Amino acid sequence: MDHTDGVVLAAIRAHATAILPDLAPTDIVPERTLAELGLNSVDRSEVVTNVMDDLDVLVPITEFRQAMPVAELVALFERYR
Repeated sequence: MDHTDGVVLAAIRAHATAILPDLAPTDIVPERTLAELGLNSVDRSEVVTNVMDDLDVLVPITEFRQAMPVAELVALFERYR
């Protein structure tokens, strides 16, 4: 099931663009990683934490991989919703 146009992607886009204002929401596409978009490890951690807060979910940190495409990140959050 493809959730890449839903609530999770919107939350990722909102938090990533809040951290990097030069980043356009449309730049955050399923096949790219947050690192490729210019977010460093601290930024990525902040995005993940804020999205978990927004969605009221707790995803174990061990579930996250270093270079996770946005689509996989969305799917991961969806699994815990």
